[in-house]
Amino acid sequence: MRLKEIFKNLSIDSNLEIKDLSVDPRCIFKDTLFFIKGGKNFDIFSILNSINKENVSVFVASYKDKDKLIDLIKDKPVIFVKDIDKEIKRISNLFYGFDNKYFKCIAITGTNGKTTTATLIWYLLKKLNKRASLISTVKYCIKDKELQALYTTPDYILLRKIFKEIKEANDEFVVMEASSHGIEQNRLEGIKFLRCIFTNLSRDHLDYHKTMTNYFNAKRKLFITNKNAIPIINIDDFYGRQLIREFKNSIAYGTRFSCDFFAKNIVLYKDRTEFDLLYKNNLYHIKSILLGRHNVLNILAAIACISSLGFDIRDFIEFIISFKGADGRLEKVIEDIFVDYAHTPDALKKVLTTLREIGYKRIICVFGCGGNRDKGKRKMMGKIASFYADFSFVTSDNPRKEDPKVICRQIITGFKKDNYKVILDRYEAIKSAIKFYFDNKKDTCILIAGKGHEDYQIIEDKKIPFKDKEVVKEIIKNGNF
Repeated sequence: MRLKEIFKNLSIDSNLEIKDLSVDPRCIFKDTLFFIKGGKNFDIFSILNSINKENVSVFVASYKDKDKLIDLIKDKPVIFVKDIDKEIKRISNLFYGFDNKYFKCIAITGTNGKTTTATLIWYLLKKLNKRASLISTVKYCIKDKELQALYTTPDYILLRKIFKEIKEANDEFVVMEASSHGIEQNRLEGIKFLRCIFTNLSRDHLDYHKTMTNYFNAKRKLFITNKNAIPIINIDDFYGRQLIREFKNSIAYGTRFSCDFFAKNIVLYKDRTEFDLLYKNNLYHIKSILLGRHNVLNILAAIACISSLGFDIRDFIEFIISFKGADGRLEKVIEDIFVDYAHTPDALKKVLTTLREIGYKRIICVFGCGGNRDKGKRKMMGKIASFYADFSFVTSDNPRKEDPKVICRQIITGFKKDNYKVILDRYEAIKSAIKFYFDNKKDTCILIAGKGHEDYQIIEDKKIPFKDKEVVKEIIKNGNF
């Protein structure tokens, strides 16, 4: 596309070729039109310092930033606009030809369980021979192509680009996670969902939302803006029960109260989970290699969704046992060593409780808390680890621009017992946990929490390669513990 097809009456070369759009400094390819948009974590100076300007054909920026930018960009044309957000939406929809009518879209929102639920729904649709794409925290899957995800919910531009690829792949269904940031920032604007799933809500992202009420309302906005969608809601959750009172056409699932999709006779094993599903007075026995009560709820959400789309439960129930789970979600690495993405108080409690319930008598936990994020949850997570784990190694987890020592000091204020050790180096913390495990193997397990699928540590502004499960394998292979 030529620049003159995007903007009229330009004083610069209107024949410039535009091959791509971006608002993300990490995603700039040749001949990109780049939007300079500052935010909470990025000011315009750091954005300009981090991008490859050679690949940019033209910059688009807000008039309010004109005085700052006029001396910073001298070798590339800049177009100034009144409303940068409005232009991002207009140009993205024009450039990528976005139209929702080609897809049947399913959104999953909630604090925990989004990735497992979304991935299971996508997996079951594929098993039912349906063409389906996945947009999750871990990966984007379009036809036979897998890409590592950059965000839980992609930015407005990237999401339109992904939808263009999905259209070209001729996929019928799109299953995607909807983060509170993505909803609040209107990244999902224009996408009409057939189903909206609510998994649960507990403390997270309060550095952004400030209060639990604001956080809940961000999630609730998904349902308000998709009035034609059928809500599928976990009524075990306090906030889920609030939602279901508001949205009367909802499908309810849970394990505590009588509802549309009700799980009972739950039995937890070290290698699987089994339960009975009661649906319309019929009983179905479900087996899964996913572990824990929290995964019973994730499975219920997926079953409720697929069933509501018109598929008979008997046609897909057999596929649940073959679903291996999402990367880094209570994933067994070697023997009794697990990695999990649990980075909230509620998630950490659920995973530690699961490990206890399936038979481990001694639990070693390795965890930390992210830097430049909600500081209020640090003490809470320390308290949970102190109570639910037998011993914890408190360590670094994406400290960003904060001092890891300060973060760890804040975490250990929550410990009620002296059952922890601070080891700032995450590699050394994992190694110490593994040594402890091999010295006390019987009925012992390790939980390495917080990062799950992530393959990096964020220190200052840099991403350092680091993946928990690969570190575990390396340490055990070398035997240097």
